[in-house]
Amino acid sequence: MELNGDSIFSPAIPSEIHGVKLLRQTSDVKLVELGVTSWPLWESIPRKFSWNFKKTETMYFVEGRMKVRVEEHHKEGEALELMAGDLVVFPKDMKVFVDVTENVKKRYYRESEIEESELP
Repeated sequence: MELNGDSIFSPAIPSEIHGVKLLRQTSDVKLVELGVTSWPLWESIPRKFSWNFKKTETMYFVEGRMKVRVEEHHKEGEALELMAGDLVVFPKDMKVFVDVTENVKKRYYRESEIEESELP
């Protein structure tokens, strides 16, 4: 299953922060449309680590909170806080620092061959 980048957020307009696309409080209709419940589940306890997205990754946060800082914008004040209800897209090759501040459960989908121009 490939996600159509143009339809991930339509008709909603996501925020874009340092190249990360974010839609707060995603509707149940959108979650069903994307098939989010069929995506793999990732869970974490509070911890800190760095991560490099080797593929474009779409995430839906089921519960918890975490802060993410994009490597090029890693100042403490520039952290992006992600929480339950958020739908987020991280582009391929992005490097981030992650601080899981509350136990997290998220669903994720890694796109295999979607071109940058096709992303929302």
